[in-house]
Amino acid sequence: MEKINNERQPVVSVVMIAYNKQEYIDDAIKGVVLQRTPFPIELIVMDDCSSDSTGEIALRWQARYPEKIRYFRNDSNLGLQRNYLEGFRHVRGKYLAICDADDYWCFRGKLRKMVRYMEKYRDCTVAFHRVINYYEATGEKTLSNGSTPVDCGVSSLARSNFITNLSVLYRVDAVDINRLPEWILDDRAPDYALHMLFASRGRIHFFRRPMGVYRKAAGSAWSLNDRFTRYRMSLNVRLNLIQEFDGRREITDGLAAAASDIVGAMAAAASGESQRREVESYAAMLGMELPESGSAAVAASPRLGVLKRAWRILLRLMPLPRP
Repeated sequence: MEKINNERQPVVSVVMIAYNKQEYIDDAIKGVVLQRTPFPIELIVMDDCSSDSTGEIALRWQARYPEKIRYFRNDSNLGLQRNYLEGFRHVRGKYLAICDADDYWCFRGKLRKMVRYMEKYRDCTVAFHRVINYYEATGEKTLSNGSTPVDCGVSSLARSNFITNLSVLYRVDAVDINRLPEWILDDRAPDYALHMLFASRGRIHFFRRPMGVYRKAAGSAWSLNDRFTRYRMSLNVRLNLIQEFDGRREITDGLAAAASDIVGAMAAAASGESQRREVESYAAMLGMELPESGSAAVAASPRLGVLKRAWRILLRLMPLPRP
């Protein structure tokens, strides 16, 4: 096991992007700075020119933990992608974690546990853990990753994105985070692309313990048109990744299968001639046949449905863990 330098250089850099998150950022920062680690960490707070008190709250925390928190405020609003990339420029750690300002970590041994594993197994370039999904509007809670294997590779990730951003830990030297592909700037949710780039350089490890809370904000239900736009975003990042990994069939085959599934979902959500033509062009590009309108979905197992309902009731009764 490689010895960790415990003097000045942070072992883990945590990037936290924030824009008008005054209601949530206290919990997010608290969950990071109260981590119990035998090594130094840094929290890089990237305030994207918030117009509320997000910055003031972050600066109060920085005054309490000046050795851990580095606060940066953009002169103008950069948007999610560029704010992430700006944050990556400040990373000094051997490992990189992400925690957006509206999520939080709820287990104070999270970084110690994950770093210990990655120090022992050098072939692991991505680690992540289970999270509690919290739906603010209803108070409902669900657990992520019920059937995810403990160890897997990039080919599994190519087929489905099962990593929640707030749970991830990357090995920084696996990918040059300051020279990422230019198309990431056009990706409104760059987390999946980052997962794929890092996973392509090693192995993925999953921790079954829930160690974070992922907030699903009230009012975030998607209309059909919203869903179509979201599917388009998901599809485009997979098309970009197919080009990025050209020649690596173990990756591109899974990405192409996922892309086909997304096009099928777009067909169901399409409204209007323009969207239907767009779906047809994507289908032609992927060489796939579109599902017939109204085709039946595969019914879920009754037993599985009962178990899911039981879990939801149990989770609703359980208190939400705090940072």
